[in-house]
Amino acid sequence: MSDISTNQKAKIFFDGENGIEMELDCIVKTIYDDRLALEYPDDAETLKQYLEEGTPIDVKIFTPSGLMVFESMVINSPDEEDFIVEYVEEAVIIQRRDYSRSPLKTKLTLELSKEVFIASTIDISGGGIKFCSKEELEPEQVVRGKLFLRNFDTPATFEAVILDNPSLQPDEYTLAFTNIDEKERDKIIKTCFAIDMQNRQKQNAE
Repeated sequence: MSDISTNQKAKIFFDGENGIEMELDCIVKTIYDDRLALEYPDDAETLKQYLEEGTPIDVKIFTPSGLMVFESMVINSPDEEDFIVEYVEEAVIIQRRDYSRSPLKTKLTLELSKEVFIASTIDISGGGIKFCSKEELEPEQVVRGKLFLRNFDTPATFEAVILDNPSLQPDEYTLAFTNIDEKERDKIIKTCFAIDMQNRQKQNAE
């Protein structure tokens, strides 16, 4: 079933009061052949009235291949044991971004052989990070890291491998994620989307 997996964030869009579009962040709980069970957030009790059985909704899910977008319908309302929505794989549109990189300078901490040191990012993506570090690193070294992002209370944590990239400048390195929770990757992808949007707004204003 494409790249959908449990614990991914699913953002749903639906009409609320007076037809105003609402959006809600859920988590993929269970995957079936033709439907998805979503974990409904506890703090959205007042929105349940707009998600009755048969309600048309739009769904967006962040996956390793890109952003999945599809039209759906509520099968079981949030008041039932599981909040279930329709999933038709043939109707899915995947906006493949191949983890396009976005320029960002922010704090990055890396742990290598129980030593923790601070680096500075150059650009980030859902697949890895380009960064600058005074610590000398070698290709294929495995590191644990924390990426500090402005709009999130906690840093994105991950495990990664240092890549062999001879085109980089001295003190520059790239790493690729080898073990990262989708919730953590989601923080990075959302940050990239926000940076891209800001850049487009600046270009349109010029």
